[in-house]
Amino acid sequence: MRHFIRSMLFVSALTMTHLGFAQGDKYPTKPIQVIITAPPGSTSDVLTRFLGAEMSKTLGQPFVVISKASASGTIGADLARRAAPDGYTLFLGANTTMAANVHLFRNLGYEPLRDFEPIAQVSVNPLVLVVRANLPINSVADLVAYAKARPGQMNYGIGNSGGKVAAQLLQSMTGISAQEISYNGTSPAILEVVAGRLDFMVIDPLVVAPFLQQGSVRALAVTSSVRLPAMSSVPTMAEAGVKGYDYASWAAYYAPRGTPKAIIDTLNEAFTKAITGKEGQDFFARMGMIPRSSSPQGLAAFNKDQIVLWEQLVKVAGLQPQ
Repeated sequence: MRHFIRSMLFVSALTMTHLGFAQGDKYPTKPIQVIITAPPGSTSDVLTRFLGAEMSKTLGQPFVVISKASASGTIGADLARRAAPDGYTLFLGANTTMAANVHLFRNLGYEPLRDFEPIAQVSVNPLVLVVRANLPINSVADLVAYAKARPGQMNYGIGNSGGKVAAQLLQSMTGISAQEISYNGTSPAILEVVAGRLDFMVIDPLVVAPFLQQGSVRALAVTSSVRLPAMSSVPTMAEAGVKGYDYASWAAYYAPRGTPKAIIDTLNEAFTKAITGKEGQDFFARMGMIPRSSSPQGLAAFNKDQIVLWEQLVKVAGLQPQ
């Protein structure tokens, strides 16, 4: 009997040891890195640093931004895809990496719906059409007339596929023709506009805001169907005369495929809290972005729809896969 009792006590102690280990092994226990596909100072960088700081208050661990800039975002996406599925490497995906690239590359190297676990969408991001300030252009109609008088002579900068498609849509819907010049991100491209080496660009409001304040570039229109509160005097592209024009990019966070559901749910709750809190609402207003929280399942369905939509956008813009 004593031997039986000793055996049961040993099993009980062993079980409690394992339970204690499982309960103590909570996520996260170390810093979380987030891979972005744009350079420091970009909208992606500022967005991720803000959300990381807010989520650190909830999760108790810092978020470290890893910049892997490339014009199409493929380098960062591939790096994130191959990371360990343990919740310590996240990826900031967007319409470029998670939808447009499917139709812009013949051999992409990753598959958005197959290789990533969706965590949460965080925003919808209208863009703004700007020109360098020393051009005699004060409206979209002026730009169209100026470009048509100089077919193929104007140029514009591209830092991602969102800006690329937005500019191509402008050309296809107005009949103008300009030369595209690609950069590894929007930040270096806008500096070329400011320097006078580029004529115009379709770009994130946050990136261009300091140059608008300086007067070195001029805003002509926003690409969404509604005006931005932060730029209430700037008309939409449709209001400016390009009827039917409506475009906005988006941002969402993902983890490598196979990341446990419990970790995904923990991160989703932290993202949602960061987005919907007062600090988050104020931040998105300053950024010229529309906050948009979602469940992992909601992001998965949205991403699938966006891949279908981008097939149409690429065709309308007349783009060919590389």
